[in-house]
Amino acid sequence: MKIKLHPEKLRPNLDTLGFLIDLFMITLVIANLALILFDWLFQVQPFQQLLAEQLPAFHQFYRDTVHADFLFYDLCFVAVYLTEFTLRWIVAIARKTYHRWFFYPFAHWYDLLGCIPVGSFRWLRILRVVNLLFRLQRMGIIDLSQTWLGQTLLKYYNIVVEEISDRVVINVLSGAQREVGGGSPLLHRIEHQVLAPRQERLVRFVADRIAAATRKTHSEYRDELAGYFAHLTDEAITRTQAGRRLAAIPVAGPRAIALLGDAVRETGSAFVDQLVEDLASPANRPQLEQLLHDVLGAARGDGEQLDELLRDTLLDILEQIKQQVAVQQWKLEEQGEDLQN
Repeated sequence: MKIKLHPEKLRPNLDTLGFLIDLFMITLVIANLALILFDWLFQVQPFQQLLAEQLPAFHQFYRDTVHADFLFYDLCFVAVYLTEFTLRWIVAIARKTYHRWFFYPFAHWYDLLGCIPVGSFRWLRILRVVNLLFRLQRMGIIDLSQTWLGQTLLKYYNIVVEEISDRVVINVLSGAQREVGGGSPLLHRIEHQVLAPRQERLVRFVADRIAAATRKTHSEYRDELAGYFAHLTDEAITRTQAGRRLAAIPVAGPRAIALLGDAVRETGSAFVDQLVEDLASPANRPQLEQLLHDVLGAARGDGEQLDELLRDTLLDILEQIKQQVAVQQWKLEEQGEDLQN
């Protein structure tokens, strides 16, 4: 797998110059890091003895010229880094890349800290190389996606971004939960600024669902409903004195009761059929929607119960979102890759 270059995506002048500066800085930082690593190894006695035996002239030159004055040479690199940093800052101000002119150092904090010529700060210069490579990748000038280095950098970059963003989101949601649980005015804003403007759409949606559910349910349970009407008729006859007298009439009594049950069942079924048809009819939709408006208006009248319902609902929603955010997607992806392998 090779690095793919796309120089045709460069625009003339400034972008071409920026690309050349990026390449120069990548080469310079790699050379600087190699020098730092070599100087660190040079301080190890066995390595120094091996170098003195194999390359005595180079050993003497490096010891007396570079190692003895290593801070000076490192400051030469730092001078180039600060010059490049200042130039990019000026370009960012000219292009209005950030909302305020002083945001650039905060966005590129690793570049500044890497310029400190002390101990572990120097290794932050690795981030400069990573940032340059990501910028070129984002511009489409180079393609590292098919290389081991690019895939590794992208993998761990996404892991770091996900972990940091997840923690930030969870903290924000936890703060929102504390505000909602503590009786924040957020509940009233949700009621008046979120729910109230959408009441008309909500009423239409509920009305449509009621009409559709009524038609579906009635078609499925119409026979059971007719049997229920017949059962109510039988119960009424057995419990009332008039029904018992009617049942006591020889021959005609049972026949009359049977006819009465059929009439009640058919009348009840016809009544419900007409009710369902009227409920689902577009002509009667305004009455249904007005009924729903009245129900919502009555619910808003009881402020404490509505606030409690909204509060509990919001707390549960926020908790579910927190649980979903806390899921480490990168770990699930790794487990899926392990299973495939």
